Amino acid sequence: MQTSRTSVTKGRAKATDSVWHHIWLPYLGTLGIHDLYLRHVPDPVPFLQVLAERIRDGRCSRSGKPVKAAHVRDELLAVAKAFTSLGYADPRHTRTGDMDPRLASLFRGMSNADPAPVRVKPMPIQVLHHAQGAISLAPTVLLNCTIDMAWIAFFYLLRPGEYCKSQDNTPLCLKDVSCSIGHRKLHILLCTHQELDCATQSSLTFDNQKNRERGETIGHTTSGHSVACPTRALVRRIRYLRLAGASPTTPLCAARPGQKWIAVTSKAVSAILKTSAAALPDLNYCPDDVEARSLRAGGAMALLCGKVDRDTIRLVGRWKSDAMFRYLHAQALPLIRNLASTMLQHGSFYLAPGADIPAPAAPLIHQE
Repeated sequence: MQTSRTSVTKGRAKATDSVWHHIWLPYLGTLGIHDLYLRHVPDPVPFLQVLAERIRDGRCSRSGKPVKAAHVRDELLAVAKAFTSLGYADPRHTRTGDMDPRLASLFRGMSNADPAPVRVKPMPIQVLHHAQGAISLAPTVLLNCTIDMAWIAFFYLLRPGEYCKSQDNTPLCLKDVSCSIGHRKLHILLCTHQELDCATQSSLTFDNQKNRERGETIGHTTSGHSVACPTRALVRRIRYLRLAGASPTTPLCAARPGQKWIAVTSKAVSAILKTSAAALPDLNYCPDDVEARSLRAGGAMALLCGKVDRDTIRLVGRWKSDAMFRYLHAQALPLIRNLASTMLQHGSFYLAPGADIPAPAAPLIHQE
């Protein structure tokens, strides 16, 4: 069981334990039930339905406040994991292993009642250019590190946990970086600074990040810009860390302004981005619209606006599904600029002789 806990972050494991001790056990106590795993209950679903409603309205939530449907599902999942970890059947499922229809319809009803999700907006590259210029006026070791990591995150479509340090994540380290001049790979710890400066491409190897695809490598060539470039930004980080006496396991987001190492946090990145977004009103972005996660979405949006195909975007961003397109807003001007004219030009068409109109579409077509 201890080994199984390492399959998720420490925070997630702790939260799962909290559900059992602070939600499930007190809930059973209010019902006077001492059978913690409902082994003698023929149908446990009604008990889960009532618990779901109480979590939903805040009576049994850990915060004491109403929560959204996704949170309710997660809390019931945590309860079910406690059952299955001891070999008992998942109380949410039927004998065939499917979600019980009563719970499925309850979750759908809750989701329908939830407000529309607030998703992070993709950040335009102009915000990064502005932030770079502002930092150049009064640079510090930590600010230089922060803006370099922001460039790296933008080009490599990184999650905050991959380029910032926190308690529950494993950020990319110096050993995860590779640089080369043409086809000649450089030893980033032993090569000269002149060789590093001549690097034409770079790559990052993801060994222990969120998607658990260990050993996955994503590469970039130079962008042609001296600052706004994934390879140049990585070279700046490598040079600094080498001079500061870093080891191969030192996070890329680490800086040493004094005697101790300090790591860039997502809050620091968000603060810089918000300040620059506020200084660029023509972008129609509010400071609250951007944060550290916006860099990943912004990089993907840049690829989408550049007519890069979806498969390539998924490959660079290491997405296993099309989930990233939820974050890419259709209001980006390069995406919609020619849509109306295209529809006007290609809107005239004829059905092939004998072609039937699909039954669901017929009422729409024949409406007055």
